[in-house]
Amino acid sequence: MEKNYPDAQAPPSYNTTQPGYPNLNQQQPLIVAQPQFIQAPPNVLGNVPSMATCPSCGARKQTKIEFEPSTKTHLIALLICLIGGICCCCIPYCTDSCQSAKHTCSSCGAYVGTFKN
Repeated sequence: MEKNYPDAQAPPSYNTTQPGYPNLNQQQPLIVAQPQFIQAPPNVLGNVPSMATCPSCGARKQTKIEFEPSTKTHLIALLICLIGGICCCCIPYCTDSCQSAKHTCSSCGAYVGTFKN
């Protein structure tokens, strides 16, 4: 048989609503710190040296450029030869606008990207 004691109370050690005790009956919001990431601006490469973030060393510096012949360079030279300007077919190899610009890091020399005309 169960006995019902209407005047019975829980011992004071279980009473968490007293001042100085946290109220365990209410749910507290959970605060989680999110990591902060600083995103570097995208590398915008062109025919001239530009500011870029090196994928190897992480430095943000101005790149060095080397111009290299591309398929476009060879096709322009072939077209000049076919038209009849055999002595002028070397012009696309001397003009930077007909070649691809290969960007490298100025601190470590790692490859950053290529700009193709």
